[in-house]
Parts: sequence; C-alpha cells; structure tokens
Amino acid sequence: MKIITILLAGILLISTQVFADLSVSDLEKIEAIVKDSEARMKENVTGEIEKVNTRITEMDKRLTIQIGAVDTQVGRNFNLVLGLIALIAVAVGLPQIITAWQGRMLTKKYEALKQEIEMLKQERIVRP
Repeated sequence: MKIITILLAGILLISTQVFADLSVSDLEKIEAIVKDSEARMKENVTGEIEKVNTRITEMDKRLTIQIGAVDTQVGRNFNLVLGLIALIAVAVGLPQIITAWQGRMLTKKYEALKQEIEMLKQERIVRP
C-alpha cells in the first residue's frame, strides 16, 4: 500500500504540469478573476446584510406592536381584577353594613320601648 502511494506521488510530481510556468498574461487573468470574485462577494455580502437588516427592522416593528397589544391586555386584565375585587367587597360589605344599621335601629326602638314601659309602670304605681 505504501508503495502504491509513493508511486502515485512520484507520478504527480513528474507530470508536465508541475514544470509549467505562468506567463504575465496568465497572472493578470488570475488577478482579474480574483478581483471580480471579490467584487461579487462584496456585493452579495452587502445584499445579504441589507436583507438581514430589513428582517430585523420588520421583526422589531412586529414585536413593538405585539408588546403594545400585550400591554393593553395586561391593563385590561388589571382593571378587570380591580373591578372584581370591588364587586366582592360590595357583596360582602353591603349586607354587613345593612345588618349593623338595622341593629342600631332595633337598639334605639328597644330603648324607646323600655323607657315607655318604665313610664307606664311608674304611672301604674302612682295611679293604682
């Protein structure tokens, strides 16, 4: 296997193309091809960068719109939660307030009736 590899390397080294010289015109053609390739590559890279920048700008716009929508929804949800808390407070507190007011009214009536009974007892005691 080593012998075959050495023979192939020897054949490649001895080939006539190895000893060929490049002329000045060949070098100029190669240089022109390389410069043309560089120019095309720069144009392609510039075009790709512009496409990426456009995509980034579009994504930024979409994200800004979505963030605004989410912010609006969060505000609505917050207001809804505040409204529900207020509704619960009214539903729990209002009956207690009504009960307390009725208790005061009954206490006042009880006191008034108690005084009236005392007055009637005193009148009966005074006038038998």
